[in-house]
Amino acid sequence: MEAIEELTRLSESMRQASALLADEDVDETTSSSSPSSSRSSTFLNVVALGNVGAGKSAVLNSLIGHPVLPTGENGATRAPISIDLSRDSSVSSKSIILQIDSKNQQVSASALRHSLQERLSKVSSGRSRDEIYLKLRTSTAPPLKLIDLPGVDQRIVDDSMISEYVQHNDAILLVVIPAIQAPEISSSRALRIAKEYDAESTRTVGIISKIDQAATDSKAIAAVQALLLNQGPPKTSDIPWVALIGQSVSIASVQSGSASSESSLETAWRAESESLKSILTGAPQSKLGRVALVDVLAGQIRSRMRLRVPSLLSGLQGKSQIVQDEMVRLGEQMVSSSEGTRALALELCREFEDKFLLHLIGGEVSSFFLKHLMHHFYYNWKRD
Repeated sequence: MEAIEELTRLSESMRQASALLADEDVDETTSSSSPSSSRSSTFLNVVALGNVGAGKSAVLNSLIGHPVLPTGENGATRAPISIDLSRDSSVSSKSIILQIDSKNQQVSASALRHSLQERLSKVSSGRSRDEIYLKLRTSTAPPLKLIDLPGVDQRIVDDSMISEYVQHNDAILLVVIPAIQAPEISSSRALRIAKEYDAESTRTVGIISKIDQAATDSKAIAAVQALLLNQGPPKTSDIPWVALIGQSVSIASVQSGSASSESSLETAWRAESESLKSILTGAPQSKLGRVALVDVLAGQIRSRMRLRVPSLLSGLQGKSQIVQDEMVRLGEQMVSSSEGTRALALELCREFEDKFLLHLIGGEVSSFFLKHLMHHFYYNWKRD
């Protein structure tokens, strides 16, 4: 969990740097809390892809730590559901804070789930493009934006609806496959979609769900273990896979008050890992259970950031040259002596540093760029 929190801070700095390169107002881009607005960075978006009944909602519930999303036959996702999560360690593990505009309201998981079921039941013709948006604060979830899409095997789910969420080139694609279908994974539409938008699998994570339901199916278990060992079909070998049981981690009973300890969720997740070890005896333990899923997500987000940092730094350095050229131009127009030029340049540089720090303070990218920029200016002025 701590790994993702660290990535959250870096992601925000990178988003602010990107906004500066695009000449956007950073304050404006962060102020919106409307459902249609993106989170501060799409690095932290996780889009669940899978067929109807694959267990997408149960997997996301496991990440949240609360059974918020409807599951089962009566809980089919008929519209995109976006849950924007903030982690607050001061909140009890049994509590959920619903944020509406600037107000906070404590709610139960069952109340949220029933509300979502009611809204989904009113969706006509099986699907709606209107996103259902929730902003939640809890101590149990990583600070991610989780997006639960309708089952991709439905004819009414078209490509344009899917691309609206998966085309963002930093969003993590969570491909959910039930264990019983692991032997036929090559024909999975969810996997095909992920490969279409992320051919090199730099932002894809595979989930094999409902392991317990396939425990007696030797063919399915063998296929699952091959995937976890990266020995599955060629199109799956470059994807990090994690096995989950899902809803059977006792989240519902924990949240209903049957357990009094604050660590009851962690206990349930450890129990899930132990159950998985007993079923998948040849699988790496680092790929089993909810804790493994959070670690793999953090790893993919980190890798994606590493891919993007070089181009971002290159853009920032180019921006520094533009600023330097503009300062020289202004200096030539306003002063004639070399001492006057230095004085003006130093003053402009101080103003620039103050404003730039407000934009990028606290990020790894900001410290690198400011040091590079200030050293560059200093040595140029010294030569003058």
